[in-house]
Amino acid sequence: MIYCQRCKKANPHGADHCEACGAYLLVISRTPDSIPGEGIDNTLEEHLLERISTLESALARANERFEQLLEIAQQQATGSFYDHMMLESLTELLTERQALDAEELEHRWRMRVARHYQETAERERLDERCERVIATYRGPHREEFVERIEEGAMLLGEGRTRRALRAFESALALDEHNAELRFILGEYYFLLGKSIESSLFLRTALEQQSDHFGARLLLGLLSGDIGEEDAAQLHLEKAIALDANSFAAHYGLGRLLAREGKMAKALPHLKRALALNPTPETHYLVGRAYLDNGRLEQALRHLLKAVRLDPHFDVAQYSLGFLYWQTNRIVEARKHLQAAYELKPQKASYRQAIETKNGDPLPGPPVLGWGSLFPGRKPKVEETRFHDLLWQDLQLHALPTDLTPFPSRRTAGRDLKKS
Repeated sequence: MIYCQRCKKANPHGADHCEACGAYLLVISRTPDSIPGEGIDNTLEEHLLERISTLESALARANERFEQLLEIAQQQATGSFYDHMMLESLTELLTERQALDAEELEHRWRMRVARHYQETAERERLDERCERVIATYRGPHREEFVERIEEGAMLLGEGRTRRALRAFESALALDEHNAELRFILGEYYFLLGKSIESSLFLRTALEQQSDHFGARLLLGLLSGDIGEEDAAQLHLEKAIALDANSFAAHYGLGRLLAREGKMAKALPHLKRALALNPTPETHYLVGRAYLDNGRLEQALRHLLKAVRLDPHFDVAQYSLGFLYWQTNRIVEARKHLQAAYELKPQKASYRQAIETKNGDPLPGPPVLGWGSLFPGRKPKVEETRFHDLLWQDLQLHALPTDLTPFPSRRTAGRDLKKS
């Protein structure tokens, strides 16, 4: 029997509520007065038993909810499995009827997934950067400053970049020594193609904070873009001194030195960039540096990796074919030259290469140029991959890490293409 702790009514085992008063039954199997010779107050024992029963009840509810969530997850997994099978069947059917290129479909799917993750990372980065700007504010008008920063972030999320920059500039008037805010303005003016305004804000950011990694890195890339090699090398070297694990800094300095023909100095930076981000582009750059330096075995190894990672990389395909041609491996050479031509049939050098007879010289691979990052100068077709790769890294890594974030009251995003 289970006795009710409220009215002392005896209830059968297994009952949850008292038959007399309806109270929830706790773990008390007999009343205190039913124990012979015991007249001691057992209030503490009853309290502990009540707590135990409450915990048991909460645990039972949590277990029930967990089972419900597990059932929902199983239903979603089953639905996802059937959807996946349907898509595979549809892809197989369209491929059999030659209405779909399965490899191209997978390539585009991977690109779309990567773009989604990149956009998510950019939104999170913008939120973090605004928190850093607010954290560095030390003036008397904090509420107004925060309001203008949040207004700028909201406008960026709506794609209204120019109005957002005006809001940030009005915030800068309240805190002229805010290096992080000056850096944000410099970066976004660069994205808008305003090189003069960008350089001004980046340089003044360095005046306020000489060890600002982001300003050093972006100013180095901007200097390289406009042909100021000495200044670019200086800023990029200082950026590497601040962060030796920056892919963008090693990548940019390696390409800059390669463009100047300083392969011996370029290779360590390109190899470091490769270790930090082993993409097809970095394998290609290292392979090309070795190829231009006459180290064919090392060049072959990296060019092969670039092609394996991305068979659609036409410049890597052509460079690999060129290397095979130079070593008289004509069959392999024609295979990769043909692949490059099929990827970019409009390119005259590719067309000329597949028509070249055995023993005749081939047109050389594209020169390792800088590849304009500046929006006002459209990069060459073969440079767009490097342009995208570098900007992806900048969006993720061009932030200082020594500031304590100030709690933000908003979530914002951005899409520069809508500016």
